[in-house]
Amino acid sequence: MKHKQVLRLSVVFEELKEAQVDKIMCLCQAEEYEAGGTIFSEKSPAKNLYVLEKGKVALQMHRLVEPGQLGGRVTVDIVAPSEVFGWSAVVEAHPYTLTAVCLEPTEVLAIDGARLRALMAEDHDIGYLMFRRLIRVVACRLDEARQLLVSERMQASYA
Repeated sequence: MKHKQVLRLSVVFEELKEAQVDKIMCLCQAEEYEAGGTIFSEKSPAKNLYVLEKGKVALQMHRLVEPGQLGGRVTVDIVAPSEVFGWSAVVEAHPYTLTAVCLEPTEVLAIDGARLRALMAEDHDIGYLMFRRLIRVVACRLDEARQLLVSERMQASYA
């Protein structure tokens, strides 16, 4: 029941009916990570959509120091409980665009992306309601990345 409540609290799933949430629960697996653990890496195949149950996760990207040369990672966003991350798993054959690193001991629900896409294709109501909410998550992450880029460019121009 605890895991189902996590889904119900997530903005992506909050409009779904009880029976629809039950269908998604069948696709979930609980996972735990220690502080410093990596849930997934940038450019790796996107297999799962994650809902944070407990802990804190940094979404990071590599930054280019010079063309073709990677520098350190930059945190684009911090995920809080009930938020989703790893949305690339909902887009067919797409790699993760960020790296997810646990900032503290973390518990997540991992939702199988391939099975979720199949469910969304089969049940168009689930697909529509989820995509409508998921696109907000994507837009916020893109805005965070844009703000970070502008901030870094401004700092670089003053250095």
